[in-house]
Parts: sequence; structure tokens; C-alpha cells
Amino acid sequence: MDSQADLSNISTILSEDHSSLLNMAYNSSQRMSSWELSKAREEPVAVIGIKDMQLQVMAGADGWTGDWVESTCPQQPALVSVSLALRRPFKKASEDDDIAGDTIHYGLIKLAIIDGVRAYHARGITPDFASELSMKSICIFIASVLIRRSLAVGRNVNWSSIRIMLPKSSLRGAGASLTAQTIYKEPSLEEQELGTFHRTGIIGESSTLRLHDLTVPTIIGLLPKERTMKQNVVANIEIDRWVGQGDLHWDIQQIVVKTIEESSFQTLEALAERISKNIIRHSLIPTMIKQTSTKDNWDELAANYEDVPWEKTYVPRLCPIVRIKLEKPSIYIDTTPGVEMSMDIRPSCDSPYFNLWEGYKRLRLCPRPLIGTLTDWIAQEHPEGSKNGTSSNAIGTNQKLDGLKPDLARMPQDTKEITAQPREHPENPQDGESPRLDPNQKLDGSQTDTSQDNDSAEETVALPDKHPETPKDGELSIVRDIDRKLKTLQRNIAHFRKTTQGVVANVKELDDKKSSMLVEVGKKLDAFRNELADAQKLMQEIFVRPLSPASE
Repeated sequence: MDSQADLSNISTILSEDHSSLLNMAYNSSQRMSSWELSKAREEPVAVIGIKDMQLQVMAGADGWTGDWVESTCPQQPALVSVSLALRRPFKKASEDDDIAGDTIHYGLIKLAIIDGVRAYHARGITPDFASELSMKSICIFIASVLIRRSLAVGRNVNWSSIRIMLPKSSLRGAGASLTAQTIYKEPSLEEQELGTFHRTGIIGESSTLRLHDLTVPTIIGLLPKERTMKQNVVANIEIDRWVGQGDLHWDIQQIVVKTIEESSFQTLEALAERISKNIIRHSLIPTMIKQTSTKDNWDELAANYEDVPWEKTYVPRLCPIVRIKLEKPSIYIDTTPGVEMSMDIRPSCDSPYFNLWEGYKRLRLCPRPLIGTLTDWIAQEHPEGSKNGTSSNAIGTNQKLDGLKPDLARMPQDTKEITAQPREHPENPQDGESPRLDPNQKLDGSQTDTSQDNDSAEETVALPDKHPETPKDGELSIVRDIDRKLKTLQRNIAHFRKTTQGVVANVKELDDKKSSMLVEVGKKLDAFRNELADAQKLMQEIFVRPLSPASE
């Protein structure tokens, strides 16, 4: 059989023409974004395809396995789809109701997929990228078989699409996929007469990595109820013009999940930008620098990203476009709000994202798996932050303040629930009931000067030993809990104020952006002090509240 003949000598699967497919990392004239390719291709008059063919593949990490070596690479299910667009309608096949030369039998496409995956698993051939365990390598082998059998080239095919979906590569979403699209030129009459129309004749190609429907709970939103309870954010990530190798989708997913989990933004717009920047700085840039290390001598280039002649390096040819789509499905019953944004990260002084290349030589990938928070890992890797450390310190302080908002928002609600039930504080308790708190017995530390950082051990409201807690003492448990929260917030506010003052003291000159950032931090500290004072006032009302007539 034809398929058996192909596998008898695997080295023939990737010829000189075929091996260039999906590996045009340094040929920017042929590499396009999916949007550019959709505009460059002809409108198809007919499409033949196979959808979601189920196979088992070794394609890097699955949802459970982050770190692995070739001998322990897990097998996981894959869904393979192939579509071929025809230049002309299959008129003869439709008239004769039979397989004719103007169409392609989908059974041949299915066999090409099977043989391509078999050849991929029987790897061990050159070039090096073919030996990688990744979705990209699977696409390369399938495309090579399609081309070798003249299924994806010739006078009748103008566009092909190969999609590999790994549904079990994620524990938080629907999986990861890689879609490779290629457009072909129509062979000339001379090429057809000479029988050389089997050559690829590629005009352009695109390769797009996607993470589907990552669902992560977090604090997000402007409404008061959104500041007290977590809700799911659904993220779809797209890395267009993708030329990376291996299973980098696992690292990107880890960054996305941890960024969302650790955040407490008010808007999806701010969260989307934070996710994009973390992906770029802690996944894509380190990968691109590593890929070009054999072609660009990075030791000779300036450490300051603004002084690097980027146009003379291979980096601009590798830079992808990052697209983020975020949705909040829980906030409304009748609709789902969402935002989308994209970043083209090619280094250029005209780019609004040029500063993401700052410290490019020191950037590296996150560990697999990352133990602890992404915020702490970034702070440990780059303690100096940006210039003079000002932006880094201010942003870190800002993030910590945002993280405390849910606790502050819950405290007034807890105290109101207590003050709304006066009968639960009898003036003359009976046996087994809770005593009314002494009006002179204040919360320890309630008048503490918050400008001092007090690290003393937390204390709670003292109760007489002769009145043990009973089920009616639930309100006192809440009081103790609020007491602890107030003291913790006092120490945090004092610490943040001291940090902010230290930032200002260590910097002689601040630009407008950094100055406004520190001013914003100061405003948040003032707001925290006001909310803390309100909470303490409500607590005092618990102790001195007069009895209502109904309770006398």
C-alpha cells in the first residue's frame, strides 16, 4: 500500500521542500498573522476536510505533567482536523457522482493523518525540530505526507489548514491547540506539463497557538458585591505568528492562571493587559532570545534594550502577536460581558510596548511547576524593578493594597449584622448567656498610631472565665475575628506607608508617571485609614449601644 511504502523509509517524509513548511521562522516575507493570511487567500469555492479525528500522541506535557523527559512523556488524546480548499468546484465529481480528478477523497486525507502521526512517533530524523515532542512537529509530519502525496498542492488546491487540539493538556480549560494555515500559488502550465506541480509553491503561512476557555476564580469588578466574592473569569489566549517549539503552552497557561488568581482588578481591561505583559516578559521573550542565541551574539549587544539594534537581529522575525479575550459569565443573568485586546511585541521605539523588553537579558521562564505566587517569583527574579526600582516598588505596593480590599469590604458588613440585632446583647445575662461587653473595654490597639509598624502578637477581646462561650456567643466570635482583621490591617497600612516613604526617599527625581503612581498609592492609603476608622466606630457602637425598649 502507498502508506506502507511511505513509512518504509521515514527520512523521505520530510524532503527539502516539505521540511520548510511551518518552519519559516526566519523568512518574514512568507510568515503572516492569521488575519493577514485570511486577506491574502482566495475565497474557496469548495472545501474537503476531516474534522476532529481522535488519536493518541506524545506531544509534551498534559494537564498533570509539567516537567518531563522524553522517556516519561505522557500519551494524551489529540483531535486532528485537516481542511483543503479547492480553486475550482468539483463539477465532474458531482455530475458523475463518482470520485474524479477535480476533488479529493477524504479517505486519503484520513490515511495521510494516520501515517503522518506514525512517522512522527517513529522520529529520529533530521532536522532537529522534527524530533521534538510537540503539536508543531505533528503538524509538520502531517503536512509533509499531504504534500508528498500531492493532496495539499497542485493546480486544484490553494489553501490548507491543519489543526491539532489537545483537550487534556489543561486542568482549567478546554485544552490547547495549534492551527497551521498555508496558501499556495497556482502552478504554471510549464510546471504542469513537466509534472513538477507537486512542489509546495508556498506564498505564505500562519501558525497560531491557542489556549481555550481557561476558567479561574478571582476578585474582579467595580460593584460592592464583586469586591467581596470571587467570580469566574474565562480567558482565551491566542499567540499568532507562532514559531515557538516544544510545549510552551503549558508555561503560558501557568502564567495566565496565576496572574488571574493573584489579581483583584476592578476592570477586565486592566487584567487583560497584566496577563499579556506577564506572558510576554516571562514566557515569549526568554523563548525568543534562546531561539536566536545561535544566530545573534547576545553577549556583544547592549544590556539597555533601547540601545540594541533590533532590526539587525533575528528577534523581529520571531515576535508573535498576543491576543487576549476575557469574559465574566457570572455577573449578569441575561448576558456575558467581555473584552479583547492584542499586542504586537516587535521591538521598536515607536511601539507602545517597547518597554516590555527592559532587562531582556535577565528574563527567564518560570519553573515547572511554579511553587508559590507568580508575584513573589517576579519580585525575587527582578528585585530592582525598572529604573531606580521606583516603578517596581510602587506597583508592588499598589497590588498589595488591592489585595486587601475584599477584607475591608467585608468588615463593615459583618459589624452591621451584629449591630442590627440588639436582642443578642442582653443587659443582664442569664446563666449560660454571654455578658454584655464593658463599655470601657476597648479593642486592644484600636487607638494605635498606624504610622508605626507594630509586629506584636495579636490579642482578642478578653472574656470573664465564669461565662464560657455558648451557641449564643456567635457574635463574640465575629467580634474577635473583626478585632484580628483590624489589627492586621493596621500593621499592613503602616508597612505600606513606610514602604512608600522609602521609595520617595531613595529617588531624587521622579517622572510624571511615577509621581502620579505614588500619589495614587497615597490616596489608597488614606481611603484605607478612613474605612478602618469607620469599622472601629461600628465596633465601639457594639459596646456602648443602649438597649432597645423591646429588649428591656
